[in-house]
Formats: sequence, structure tokens, C-alpha cells
Amino acid sequence: MADVVILGAAKFALEVARYVRDAGHTVDRFLALEGEEVVVPDGQWSRISRDHPAEGTAVVLAVSAPERRAELVRDVVEARNLDAINVVHPSSTVEDGALRGVGNVIGPDNYVGVNATFGSFNVLNYRSSIGHHSRIGSSNFISPNFHTGNSVTIGSGNFFGIGCQLAPGVTVGDDCRVQAGLTLFEDAVDGRSYLAPSRIKSLPTH
Repeated sequence: MADVVILGAAKFALEVARYVRDAGHTVDRFLALEGEEVVVPDGQWSRISRDHPAEGTAVVLAVSAPERRAELVRDVVEARNLDAINVVHPSSTVEDGALRGVGNVIGPDNYVGVNATFGSFNVLNYRSSIGHHSRIGSSNFISPNFHTGNSVTIGSGNFFGIGCQLAPGVTVGDDCRVQAGLTLFEDAVDGRSYLAPSRIKSLPTH
């Protein structure tokens, strides 16, 4: 197993580091990004602007914002020819060959159905399921408790909040933002935010 450098040093980086270790890898160090709030203990991180991993270094992205992830892929991983490894938590069910690309992070307690595939640099957080024969593109961030029916297609650069669901056969384009708790029964076009029309309100009982 690889010695891994984590790209990111904020709260989500600590979560990803647990997945990495549970998958049998060793975390070498964390690289803090410009402007992020560092929560990694002192002595375990350095600034990415000062610490340049050597070509071929095994890395894992540990940031949630799709725009920031795309920037890291382009300006750091690809520009420096780093080895973005796939990480699959041992508690998850993922077929051999499902991860067609690199840099995917599959967290704990996920189920990926038969003949479902992923591109590169996706995060499937935890306790989620991807229906059989579904197609997931690249650079998607999928929050916990996400579920799809079978034969779903998801493009690239999307962000799904906690508890989203996609009905069977639904297609989501690129660069969409889907609010936590939504269920999509129809296709979602590129570059749109999908929000609930109303929010639950609390009223006094008397």
C-alpha cells in the first residue's frame, strides 16, 4: 500500500485521512491549501505553496468544493504529474473495474451496484448507494445518505447535499448544485441549482 499525501488540511481532510488509513495506506503528511482553516495537528502538515511533492507522489484530494477540486486537479495533480490513487473503504461494496478513472474516494458503508462506473476524482462520502448500470462522470462531490435507482447518469462537477435521491433513469448534467434532501424524478440540465420550493417551519403548538 502507498504512503499518501493528503491535499487539504481542513476538517474534511481529517475525515478523508481516516478512509485512507482504513483502506490500508499510510498518511505521509497533509498539504494546506491557500486560505483554508487548518485543523490538522502541528507537525503533520505543511503549506502546499512551499512543499512541492515529487513527480509520482501518491495523493488524495480532501476538499469538498467542486471548483477548488477542479483547480487542484489541473494546477497540482496534473501539472506536477502526481499519482492520484483510488481509495475504497473496506466496508463498501464496489465491483472490480467500477472505478474507470483515478482519484476517487469511496467512503464507508457504500453500495455500488452491478455494472455501475465512475470516472475520476469523485467523492462518495458514506452510507450511500448507486443503482446498478449507472454512470458517474468525474469531479462530483456526493454527500452522505445519497441514493439512486438503476441506470442513472451523472455528469461532472456536480455537488449533492446530504440525503439526495435520484429516481431510476434520471440524468444529471454538469456543474449542478442539488440541495440537501431533494429527490429528482426528472432530468437536471447543466449549470443549475436545484432547491426545495419551501422549507419546513416550526410553529407553536398552543
